[in-house]
Amino acid sequence: MTALGKEDTGSGGARFSWGDLFLMRIVEFVGPALVRTLGATWRTRVVNFEAVERVHAKGRVIVHAFWHGHILPLEYVYRGRRIFVLSSWHRDGEMSARLMTRLGYGVERGSTSRGSARGLLKMIARARSGCDLAITPDGPRGPARHAQSGILYLAVKSEAVIIPVAAAASRYRRLSSWDGFLIPLPFSRVVVVHGEPFEPADPDLGSANLEVEAGRLSSELDRLTESAEKMLKAGNDSGADD
Repeated sequence: MTALGKEDTGSGGARFSWGDLFLMRIVEFVGPALVRTLGATWRTRVVNFEAVERVHAKGRVIVHAFWHGHILPLEYVYRGRRIFVLSSWHRDGEMSARLMTRLGYGVERGSTSRGSARGLLKMIARARSGCDLAITPDGPRGPARHAQSGILYLAVKSEAVIIPVAAAASRYRRLSSWDGFLIPLPFSRVVVVHGEPFEPADPDLGSANLEVEAGRLSSELDRLTESAEKMLKAGNDSGADD
């Protein structure tokens, strides 16, 4: 790292304090071990992964879509698959990028929010090259559980198929963050449910159509979340673990 007085420069020219850089180093090297250790204690059931396999069998690329609050259990389940994620340039995004890279994800930098095209174009290019993607359609700052239209634009332009995914845990903590970040506790039961392939009913990218399709995706993600929670309450979560 190059000394720049009290600050240093991260990826994309972002400037971080020495305290930020120290925290990033901790997250980069300690975070992945914590995620793997915690996840290894969970009794995890993955439901309807066949939906993913069917799309791949047709030679199509997948965009995994899930609520921002479900990142932790899903980043454990999908680790090591070289799925590409989008991470912003600010401090939290830099920490996330370092953590995800260590867990075996590909990372592109940018944003799908506030009309930013750069991040979307990078992800479209990855999908067109044959890489699967993962997007939190309510990220990076919400509102929670309200899908933004960027993921639909990405899927249509890259000819990818969206697979909605949701997670639930039998014992957990939720952070007081905007997304209600879900942290399954050690030795809890975790269910990850995949929905059926989701493609816009009308590929016309007009703003009205995008809003309708975003609402439809939000409803499906909420339905899958409720389904995962019901499986745990009914004890119907036995099966092959991850």
